[in-house]
Amino acid sequence: MRRFNFKKSVLATSIAVVMTSGAAPLATAADETTASDENIEVIAVRGIRASSKASINTKRFADSQVDGITAEDIGKLPDVTIADSLQRITGVQVTRSAGEGGQIAIRGLPQVATTLNGEVFLSATTIDTSGANYGDLPAQLFSGIEVFKSAESSRSAKGISGSVDLKTRRPFDMESGWTFNAAADVTQGSITEETDPNFNGLISYNDDKFGFLFSAAKQQATLATDYNGYFDTSEDGGIGAARNSHTWGAGPNSTDIRHIVPQGFSAFNKVEERDRDAFQLSVQADLGEGFTLTADAFYTKQDRFNNRSGFSQNNRWQSFNDYAFPSDGFTNSAPFYDDDGNEWRGVNAFDMRSFRMQSFTQVNVNEEESENYNFELNYDNGGALTGGVRMTRATATASMRHGYGEGDILSIDEGTLVPGPGGLTPSQYCNNGEEIVGDQGGCFGLYSLGIQDQFMLNYDARGEHPHFSGFDQMVNGAKGMRSVADYMADIDSYHVGAFSSEGNTDDKGEINTFSTAWNYAFDDVPFITSVDFGARYEERKVDHDQFTYTSEFGGGCDIAQWKAVDQFYGEDCVGVEGTGEYVDGEWTPYTLLAPTRLDEHTTVSYQTNFGNVTGIPGVWVIDPNNFRDPRAFHEKTFGNVQRIENAGASYDVNLDEFSYFLQANFEEGIFSGNLGIKVVETNQYVKQNLVGPSLPHSGLNPDIGDVVTERSYTDYLPSFNLAAAVHEDVVLRAAYSKNMMPLNLGALGGGKTVGKVFNEECDCLRVVNGSLDGNPDLDPWRSENISLSAEWYAGDASMFFLSGFQIDIESFVASGTVYIDEPDDDGVSRGPWPFSTSVQGEGGKVQGIEVGARIALDDYLDVAILNNFGLDANYTYTDSKQESEAAKDVYGDDLPFPGMSKDTYNFVLWYEQDAFSARFAWNSVSPRLITTGSADIGRQSLYQDTYSQLDFSATYNLNEMLSFYVYGSNILEEYQQTYVENSDQKAFQNVYEARWTLGARVTF
Repeated sequence: MRRFNFKKSVLATSIAVVMTSGAAPLATAADETTASDENIEVIAVRGIRASSKASINTKRFADSQVDGITAEDIGKLPDVTIADSLQRITGVQVTRSAGEGGQIAIRGLPQVATTLNGEVFLSATTIDTSGANYGDLPAQLFSGIEVFKSAESSRSAKGISGSVDLKTRRPFDMESGWTFNAAADVTQGSITEETDPNFNGLISYNDDKFGFLFSAAKQQATLATDYNGYFDTSEDGGIGAARNSHTWGAGPNSTDIRHIVPQGFSAFNKVEERDRDAFQLSVQADLGEGFTLTADAFYTKQDRFNNRSGFSQNNRWQSFNDYAFPSDGFTNSAPFYDDDGNEWRGVNAFDMRSFRMQSFTQVNVNEEESENYNFELNYDNGGALTGGVRMTRATATASMRHGYGEGDILSIDEGTLVPGPGGLTPSQYCNNGEEIVGDQGGCFGLYSLGIQDQFMLNYDARGEHPHFSGFDQMVNGAKGMRSVADYMADIDSYHVGAFSSEGNTDDKGEINTFSTAWNYAFDDVPFITSVDFGARYEERKVDHDQFTYTSEFGGGCDIAQWKAVDQFYGEDCVGVEGTGEYVDGEWTPYTLLAPTRLDEHTTVSYQTNFGNVTGIPGVWVIDPNNFRDPRAFHEKTFGNVQRIENAGASYDVNLDEFSYFLQANFEEGIFSGNLGIKVVETNQYVKQNLVGPSLPHSGLNPDIGDVVTERSYTDYLPSFNLAAAVHEDVVLRAAYSKNMMPLNLGALGGGKTVGKVFNEECDCLRVVNGSLDGNPDLDPWRSENISLSAEWYAGDASMFFLSGFQIDIESFVASGTVYIDEPDDDGVSRGPWPFSTSVQGEGGKVQGIEVGARIALDDYLDVAILNNFGLDANYTYTDSKQESEAAKDVYGDDLPFPGMSKDTYNFVLWYEQDAFSARFAWNSVSPRLITTGSADIGRQSLYQDTYSQLDFSATYNLNEMLSFYVYGSNILEEYQQTYVENSDQKAFQNVYEARWTLGARVTF
């Protein structure tokens, strides 16, 4: 509602600007009509100053605490991506994936709901999650974004810390007649140096009675990241299977002091090719008698080819206590003591024994598609009652296919630390002078002409970027005495260690809604100006399937996920021809993967570029393009392929919500606001799979039955927003609400995953840990929010603000540990072992302040050289803690909520004069908690260190129709540094590239 007593001319212009950013939600349609003036001309937002002014007015005239971003022109948000634009808003934090902004958090919490033009929106990147991720959405299709930090009962969005409404253009927002807009540009990254084309355009017709609008975007992006540090090939890196120097007892070089021992150390290039297509179609018709019909369709499709290849030195799952040792003592960080009184210290430089040295290539192929449809009939005939009905339907699918191959440089049949001799192989592979030991001519084959000696390498992360050394050592091997580097450069040194395609996923999501919302305005009721009321039904369905491609061996007597040299035919194949033979009178199985050259089934290349890492001479790697179709690759290579479901990680979840609300809107003197209540009745259906024992040569657990859990719960969610216009240009606000948001659905439906490593004592894979991913009895996120703010509108395009907030978390999901006596692969139970799982949190608190300013210097100065400058600056301080004794760091201090940074800074300097404008935008976040640690690493937590990024944009308008622009993202080529517990114990780096875009836009 727009009830502040500001000057009419300012109010009229501001409403006109806000109206151009998209249609309002149904629940506020009446307010917009009440405040509008038939003589107001709808103006277009063009230029940085106009965009800043429109964003200020969004905040100034909102009924609740809102921040907004308005596109400077058609197809032009202030940044390249939606997430990049959002990070400029006070209190918004962005995490990056492949260098682009992805998931966002508001006031430190990622439990953020997203709506599209006021109603729930389904993205293919968030099918089974409850957060906000805009990686598949071209920014050019949106006219603006609003971030709501306080709740209103009349809004459909959920969210704990806030919600985001994405706004698209509709034909009645456009000028009368025809409007055309088109843009084309090219982007290049500093690492890949690939040139990516992008196109977008809009066509609209509006005759005030009927209108249609079609906009579309096609984008290609080749995004590169250089990774180094602890060996982990997950999406954005991690600490992998790190343990400690006393895992499985003290080793021969272990001291009394414990320290982290990663599974290995690596350096690799990561490239993601993204191909996005999207369009929006909107049709509006004035049906007369106050009725307006609006129909929208919004479609997105994104294909991603994520590939990484490089170097790894690791322990081959053989040892932690005898693998990596401090090469130059411990870090300077203070020691700590675990629950058993053991002292722990940090390490940054390691000497590594040569259990395994290899190259690897990993590929994830993603296909993501979503469709969102909206149909609404609004009524406003100038009377007291306004409102309408609305229906939406959204569907989305997402698939991921994984391919992996590794090339081992160490022979497994001589003096290396890899257990040997190498596995028994058929006679056709015994061509290198091996001793014939089998009754059919089999031998313990020479798997490659690689290194046969033991040696030590060194990894040193004490500098800005890691350095590897030791490759100049002379070692013996199948080709005699050579340096380690020489063997690495020889393709004959490599044999395939394993091929696999695991963790593949198919996701399907569906959301259907029906809502009706109305406003009744009073002319003669004191204090109460109007009431909003309505009801809404939402149905959400998710089907998540995870599976692996396996192949049959031995004519079907065996099946394997890991087609690997350390996997042997099982007992069912004893006596089957081609699966083994007798050695010294005893049946001995062959390895599933016989000696295989790295280039036998694939094309390869010699990689020497490891980004900023120094010391690595180079490795031969499999060309990632071999895995563009992982299923076809495995079928071609092994002659057959099957899809086997991973029952423990597959689930179905349905959530049905029926909600209804009543909200009173009031105004008296300088005060205005609203008071309301929303009731949400939820029915939850979760189907999980019971799992049986693991299949051989895999991490797969077969489905042996279903477990269905149904439950219902009701949430009563009051909200209160109060604004006081204490001065013509000063607004004070207060807000209170109770909020609820469903969990990520995987937290309800996921199953059991078991982690195993090879153990010499049993000559089998032994359980070391695991995870229970789903718990259907978990409650949704619930919170009680209080927020206060003061806003001073100090000029036509200038403002200052200060906010304070407190979020009391009543229920949430925390990480916990349970102990399960899971049997090892030989059937013996040697546990119990720790299994990480989700548990009901015991409460927590998030509190902080936001302070900022938007200043156009010409509001205060009349100095020619300065009049065209402006700046935006803001700072957010966020403090949090979990009310649990377990939520402590190793020093006994409270841990924040995962993903939270205490300090977020934004500074934007802009210049605009006549036809030219330019903008520098700097963003910085302080260390954030990524994940808490397990007992295996002394409960040390993983953090991202302070990350800052500088972006640039400039536009030259040749005339009213034609403009040219350039964007620069991460122009200083900053990188993400992570650490474990203390900033001087480094874990890994993601080195992001600078990206530059040059383009032209035409509008008429």
